[in-house]
Amino acid sequence: MKTIVAAALGECVHVAGVMNFLRLAEVAGWRTVFLGPAVPIEQVLQAARREQADLVGVSYRLTPETGERLLAQFAEAADELRSAGVRFAFGGTPPVAERAQAMGFFEQVFEGGEPAEAVLAYLKGQTVGARVEADFPHSTVERIAWKAPFPVLRHHFGLPTVQDTRKGIEQIADAQVLDVVSLGIDQDAQANFFHPERQDRRRTGAGGVPVRTPDDYRALYTASRRGNFPLMRTYSGTDDFIRLAEMYVETINIAWCAIPLFWFNQMDGRGPWNLEGSIREHQQVMAWYGERSLPVELNESHHWGMRDAPDIVFAVSAFLSAYNARAFGVRDYIAQLMFNSPPGVSDAMELAKQSACLDLLAPLADDGFRIWRQTRTWRRAFIFRWRCGLTSSMSSATRKRITRRRPAT
Repeated sequence: MKTIVAAALGECVHVAGVMNFLRLAEVAGWRTVFLGPAVPIEQVLQAARREQADLVGVSYRLTPETGERLLAQFAEAADELRSAGVRFAFGGTPPVAERAQAMGFFEQVFEGGEPAEAVLAYLKGQTVGARVEADFPHSTVERIAWKAPFPVLRHHFGLPTVQDTRKGIEQIADAQVLDVVSLGIDQDAQANFFHPERQDRRRTGAGGVPVRTPDDYRALYTASRRGNFPLMRTYSGTDDFIRLAEMYVETINIAWCAIPLFWFNQMDGRGPWNLEGSIREHQQVMAWYGERSLPVELNESHHWGMRDAPDIVFAVSAFLSAYNARAFGVRDYIAQLMFNSPPGVSDAMELAKQSACLDLLAPLADDGFRIWRQTRTWRRAFIFRWRCGLTSSMSSATRKRITRRRPAT
């Protein structure tokens, strides 16, 4: 096991960044030695020799001028260790980091604005800095494993024009804030993409971006090929399901399929199919994605919850969703756990309901059917947990709005 020795150098007493760096190092498999705040140069070097450190991390977050002089002294004193193969990294404020970078002594310099996964990538020996598309996984399951222990984050995004949506996706990708752009498309795109005669120009942009051609999808996907190269997915539609699926794979390399079991038909007014026909169509879509080893999510149970169905209906529909996905050949199943559906349920009761759903799903899991947990709230935050505990992303503002309580099932 490799060893990291780290400290806040000189008179600097700010240790939060150092401790976070060491916490990530432990996740990456390093043995860590924390020397504390305001550590003299010689004490750092003594500890590096004593612990046989492979990497030494130092931080300084005070005045750039004093920091530059201190780091020059440190580099001169540590040159022997560096020549012997010990690696050195620095973390500090952007002005100090700029001067540390200019010295050319440190293997890696962090200025505090880097995503946590970038720091973790460095600690795992992966590329840091200007990364290219090949540095990022391009499938959902690979992205989850690569991002661990952090969750994969996604969010809906779709503006009333393709041009504005494209610009927004570019900004999102450059900011590296999401792993998955969940493309929100308008209702005509969902229901009538292959039927221009059924489209109504007055509805253009209602509910999302008005994609009308495969090239629209390609342009939006191209906009995401920058920054952290997020994955992309979108609605499965309410008609022409397989034709849409084929186009999604070809144009946006769709990350996974999200489709209901009972909904999006004549029952809720969102599609042309009757209930029995839509169930058959949805099952065929599951099988189509399963044959291609693409994950499938059944956005089912929360639709019952949003319509104030009893908890037992919510839980049973969660089980039926996973059961159908498994029966129709899906290998990676995304279990959507939507909190606050219906709104007004207490945190404890909501957690109990979602835990019950997971208990029902657990017997279905085996080597050929993996279950990935996705937590949501009605405020549309989306989080994947990599084989770990259930976590609600409910905000404090949401909690304050909760006034109604009902018995748990």
